[in-house]
Amino acid sequence: MSSRFTRKQDNRKPRKVIFIYSEGTKTEPNYFNAIKTELRLQEVDIKVHGCADHTLPLVRWVIDRKTEAGNSDEGTEWWVVFDKDAHDGFDDAIKLARENGIDTAYSNECFELWFILHFDFLNTAIGRENYYSKLTKLLGTKYEKCTSNIYELIKDNEATAIRNAKKLEEQHDTSGTKSSQKRDPSTTVYMLVEKLRELKISRDIDN
Repeated sequence: MSSRFTRKQDNRKPRKVIFIYSEGTKTEPNYFNAIKTELRLQEVDIKVHGCADHTLPLVRWVIDRKTEAGNSDEGTEWWVVFDKDAHDGFDDAIKLARENGIDTAYSNECFELWFILHFDFLNTAIGRENYYSKLTKLLGTKYEKCTSNIYELIKDNEATAIRNAKKLEEQHDTSGTKSSQKRDPSTTVYMLVEKLRELKISRDIDN
């Protein structure tokens, strides 16, 4: 006979976990944490970490974290967010990440390209030093690396940014440019953003 004190079996599905490790400690975490707050996905644990590291060192560090986690749930996803900037090993970092089951949301040259694509289709390399001034003009307010409300300033144009980022990818594919290091400008941040949006759609459908 079962006791009334017997614990009921917990049939709830384990929470999905998405780890996002970024090169920057302010811009990228501010942006993705703002999306996380807006989505309010109680069944998904989105963990955003700014690591102050870049390309290959960042990927190797995340691989170590993934290895330490052992056989995590199949629903767990690992993402690295980094820029090309002046760092070496850009293509190698992307390749190493993929070989170890880690997704990449990279930008060539820098993360601010993703912000610019919310307003303008930029398909010409302009040099990293010009991104801030271009963003300032597009936003109508001075852009700085630590701008904490950047998501609020650009979120209404997210669909435009995704469309522009995909168009850039198509242009590089058409030209036969395979090396991510040579695909300047380009960004795959849209892949991570789409993934987060899909989780909300799935949640809304289930409810």
